[in-house]
Amino acid sequence: MFALPFKLASEIPRHPLLAGGILLFVLLPSLTLSRNLRGMKNSDEILFRKHAIDLGSLSESCAVLDVNRDGRLDIVSSENWYEQGAGPVGKTSIRWIKHRFRQVGYTSFYIENLIDIGVDVDSDGFTDIVSSSYWSKPLTWWKHPGRENGEWRETMIASHSPVEFVFSVDILGTGKPFQLLPQFGNSKAPLAWYELVGKGVEAKWVNHEVSPQSYGHGIGAGDINADGRIDIITPKGWFEAPVDRRNEKWSFHPEFELGAMGFIFTVDINGDKLPDLLTSLGHDYGIFWLEQQKAANGERNWNKHVIDNSWSQAHAMTLMDLNRDGQPEIVTGKRYMAHNGRDPGEREPLGVYWYEWLTVNGRLEWKKHIIDYSSRAGGGMQIPVIDIDGDGDLDVVTAGKSGLFLFEQSDSAD
Repeated sequence: MFALPFKLASEIPRHPLLAGGILLFVLLPSLTLSRNLRGMKNSDEILFRKHAIDLGSLSESCAVLDVNRDGRLDIVSSENWYEQGAGPVGKTSIRWIKHRFRQVGYTSFYIENLIDIGVDVDSDGFTDIVSSSYWSKPLTWWKHPGRENGEWRETMIASHSPVEFVFSVDILGTGKPFQLLPQFGNSKAPLAWYELVGKGVEAKWVNHEVSPQSYGHGIGAGDINADGRIDIITPKGWFEAPVDRRNEKWSFHPEFELGAMGFIFTVDINGDKLPDLLTSLGHDYGIFWLEQQKAANGERNWNKHVIDNSWSQAHAMTLMDLNRDGQPEIVTGKRYMAHNGRDPGEREPLGVYWYEWLTVNGRLEWKKHIIDYSSRAGGGMQIPVIDIDGDGDLDVVTAGKSGLFLFEQSDSAD
């Protein structure tokens, strides 16, 4: 009952949260076992152990990196980083130690920090943090103080427009995602990507303008036309990357109108060798993919396919091979109070899910798996999927206004 193919997804009833979700949230313990069936014979479910890391956190950002260079991955979320320490003697559980390392503002039920990305900006061997915000400091980077454990210093990257979220991308085709692709909230702000140049005190982010305007809520990158170059995708069309990404003109193709999206991914869903688009509505109901089709004359068309429209606010989405079958899966979750009560379905139960696509009797079908449902855990603004505990499988970290959580992949309930 917890792994539903797409054809049943729309039949799931929508139930409002009691008292805005507070009552249901406090009924569950801080360490529970998610409801899935990995241990049952012939089940394809993945078992996760749920850890409530910080129920007092209101942050919607979270990044996973080794802050103190001790060989263990830590979590950065808002003003704090959470050190991964060994559990009690004789126990396998992880112990998380909270450290406050910076000051971030608070406005109208939002922590003024929406995305965190770990990158060694100044090449000193310590991972710095790039952060985005919709308020006074839209796009900045925080310098790691190094071994002296001093103050983290903030440097502005861009201040001309709110930045709701930002991608780390490989625009230059180097094999490493060292460029930044922000989603500017101001439509009059130029669409641009940022290249990191220089080292040490000379390190800086250089702005490369793609268009004199931006194109709405959502951003993505990928090789749309399979020419080996990474294109930029907006809700209103895509920009074709030129040979010289820094200096030549990017060609705009206004081939679709998607609405208020979150991240937009490029992946060949149906195996026809044409890259498709995979995305979600950040402030409404709907996860879907756009099938790329090409006519004999080369004209490109896009056919929309709904994956799941039974729940709303799938603002953050990650593509990762969660079940190690050689194909990426969608990991996503419902954001808690994205617009403080103004979005469709905003007061309905939270959940964290993963979706896989299968070919059944020659037909593409989507299978929905529940990692967690109707507790305090949701999707927030970013969802790291990474082997955080070093045991060889992938874990899921989620943050939101309702708390910070780790879903540790496990083979058993012990």
